Amino acid sequence: MKKSYFLKLAVSEFHVHKKRFNLTVIAISWGVCSILVLLAFGQGMKDRLASTLKGIGDNIIMIRTRRTTLPFAGLPTGRRIHLNKEDTELLKKSIPEIKYAGGAYGRWESNVIAGRKEAEYIELTGVDAGYGKVRHLKSESGGRFLNSKDIAEKRKVIFMGRKVAEKLFDLNDAITKTLTINNVPFTLIGLLEKKEMSANFGSDEDSRSYIPISTFKALYGNRHYNRIVISIKNADDSEYVTKKIRKVLAAKYRFDPKDNEVVRVRDSIFMIKKLGAVMLGFQVLLGFVGGITLMISGVGLANIMYASIKRRTREIGVKIAIGARPNQIMKQIIVESFIFSVSGGLLGGALAYTIIYFFSKIPIKNPALQFVMNARLSFSVWITTAIVLSIITFLAGYFPAKSASKQNPIDSLRYE
Repeated sequence: MKKSYFLKLAVSEFHVHKKRFNLTVIAISWGVCSILVLLAFGQGMKDRLASTLKGIGDNIIMIRTRRTTLPFAGLPTGRRIHLNKEDTELLKKSIPEIKYAGGAYGRWESNVIAGRKEAEYIELTGVDAGYGKVRHLKSESGGRFLNSKDIAEKRKVIFMGRKVAEKLFDLNDAITKTLTINNVPFTLIGLLEKKEMSANFGSDEDSRSYIPISTFKALYGNRHYNRIVISIKNADDSEYVTKKIRKVLAAKYRFDPKDNEVVRVRDSIFMIKKLGAVMLGFQVLLGFVGGITLMISGVGLANIMYASIKRRTREIGVKIAIGARPNQIMKQIIVESFIFSVSGGLLGGALAYTIIYFFSKIPIKNPALQFVMNARLSFSVWITTAIVLSIITFLAGYFPAKSASKQNPIDSLRYE
């Protein structure tokens, strides 16, 4: 028999029992909608987190130093270890896996004035030209980050985060404007571009201001770095590089390599991996909850198919008696099951899309809510839902169909 014959049989059965068909489709569509919406919110949060963490930079490791807490080679505890330019050169030379190593000076400054506006304090950071590239510090249109010429000529230029700049300027017309920091004039050359969320790593980049490292040293006379920022070539080498950094600095400054309090390492790669694992677990949880909802719909579908077979016992007995083979009986029941599934799946998908579209149009200013209310129906979400639905549909149709195909025609004809 042609497949179209079984399809026509199924459609004629649904025409006779429209109410049963509609209620079953609604139940399946609710399950499909639930799993799609939950997975979409999980995917949205994962995508938003990935986008946010990307703002940290290219495989960034940040190191700071403190006092020694363990005695070493006759030297006492409590020695303060300071970082300087020679350390960045030593690390790059000793660890080939390092792509970039640059120091950063830092201090809080007051008496910051631009025209009639004044900021009580700003966090001022002195860095080189490569820092902006590895930390993904890009300017709004019309501006730029610090370059090598700014460093070489000790220019009094400044690149600002939006949060601090909006206290002093109209952000639509801020670039090239002048401000003074303790009566020293600086020209604003760039504004940090607006991001979906701020990826704080050390502190909020949107609240910092950057000047050439050479200018910082000339103005304030700092000899020691506040921190060293390192970018490595391969993210998989982060653990090895971290251990190597401790060994290299321990050899130079003569402290115990096991003294973890001396060199404090913030490894963005490790953090990203951990957060990725957490988000994956959260996605699995949401998928599990949605899958349970869809499974309940599948159980309902199986019950309806069993009830349908029970009601059609005599009809099935007649078909078997006049020559219908067991596999033909099974095909008819499974086709009916898949029509239920496809109809419910399409309705559930349309409903899920409508819900997600509605949420995307709600204006949300709170950053935390922006992170959560960010559903995305990706290709992987559709595929996952389709696979789960297909499996449940097959099982919900197969077992009732198998039961129907094994009926004894004589007993079926006697059924009242």
